[in-house]
Amino acid sequence: MLLLPQLKTIQSSNPKLADSLQKIVDAVNNLAVGTGVDPAGATQPPAQLAAISVLAADGIFDVALTDNSAVTRGISYFAESDTTPGFNAPHVYPLGPSRNLRIALGNLTLYWRAYSQYLGSAPSTPVTFGSPPTAVAGGGSAGPAQQNSAGSGTASGTGQQGGSGFGKTPTR
Repeated sequence: MLLLPQLKTIQSSNPKLADSLQKIVDAVNNLAVGTGVDPAGATQPPAQLAAISVLAADGIFDVALTDNSAVTRGISYFAESDTTPGFNAPHVYPLGPSRNLRIALGNLTLYWRAYSQYLGSAPSTPVTFGSPPTAVAGGGSAGPAQQNSAGSGTASGTGQQGGSGFGKTPTR
């Protein structure tokens, strides 16, 4: 949140300037809340999701996220799947503000996890489907093999930095 500590001092000597500065501060802070970015520093990551539910049949995976925490409008959600419970090379599915994903991946057996993130924050701690992570079989006929993960956001392009969302660092 942007604060101008000198605003009180300016108010007594130049009220019109103080009023104009306050309007600028209010506009910047309103924009920050709407986009999930803190203009004066890093935005705190969202709370961990409450749960992830995954159902699959005929090669279609249906994912639903539960988030009971207080959030602001700029929240984005991410689901990840991997063939291993360690999520060593996860495929990232950005959901935007949605908390549901329905995707045809064929007859794969996949582990799933999800997290949320504001554009200006680190990702929340991922929550897995099952504890320990439980595999979900897609069933049905086999589709094409999955390509190697290309990652997401500012994470490296090797796909070995899951849980990154928009990225853990501002640049790549």
